[in-house]
Amino acid sequence: MKRYRQIYQQAQNLSQLEPTAIDDLLWKLICYAPKIPLRLAQQELLQKAIPFQLSVNDPYFSKSQLTFNGFRWGNGDKKVLLTHGWSSKAADFSALIEQLLLIEGIEIIAFDAPGNGSSQAELSNLILFTEAIKEIITHFGKPSIVIGHSLGAMANIIAMQQLQIVPDVLISIAPVIRLKALFCNMMERVNIPKEIQENFFTSFQSTFKRPATDYDLDTYYNFDQHLEHWIAYDEDDLVVDSRYLSAFLRDRPWIKSVNYKGAGHERLIKHTPLLNELISNYFPITL
Repeated sequence: MKRYRQIYQQAQNLSQLEPTAIDDLLWKLICYAPKIPLRLAQQELLQKAIPFQLSVNDPYFSKSQLTFNGFRWGNGDKKVLLTHGWSSKAADFSALIEQLLLIEGIEIIAFDAPGNGSSQAELSNLILFTEAIKEIITHFGKPSIVIGHSLGAMANIIAMQQLQIVPDVLISIAPVIRLKALFCNMMERVNIPKEIQENFFTSFQSTFKRPATDYDLDTYYNFDQHLEHWIAYDEDDLVVDSRYLSAFLRDRPWIKSVNYKGAGHERLIKHTPLLNELISNYFPITL
């Protein structure tokens, strides 16, 4: 966290930096995920899990194979995959995992995406999230229920589409709809001028060989009414703009959605009314 505070403070005063140094700093501002230590209850939850490690290739930042850490609970036939959001980790789903542990017949799989939590890498990105999901599914098999938060919800959808698989249920909590808008929000928090923001997006396109707008969820979402998709959100979310979600849902009236007004972006995954509704609707049989 100390490292991110330094990056944040430097980004608030760019006047003394050369253009190349500004570009480097903005990549860190956008792609460095602060590491929040585990709480005692989270440590105890992970100790109950069967740990695993897999790896993905990072051709953009480290240009190496990155090992990431994962965790499994239970051994049922129905697999439940949990994908955390940006600057988060598997253990941040602890409130949900504790409830899922009461349910028979399921296997829970969660992981720390590269550059997040306990996993390798200084910088992370959406592609690394997506590749980690695909590697898990390739290794452990198709999940029945896929749950994601924020950037993880976006990565879930991209991974499912690229693998051409359809889960029984897809649950997206405060999903990112437009990646560029998320980046703009992050830069506007530290008052990055518009011209410098556009310079960053030019650098983004040079690095990834495509513009940030190509990562809008509308680009990837090809599911129809045959997929049971449930979206939970807070219309006052300060991280992801709910206007984009409203347009996304308007074009896909078959998606079920619930507005948990006032819950907040980070707190949604442990918001009691949300958890109660999720469990009762999609995991109705408990011990």
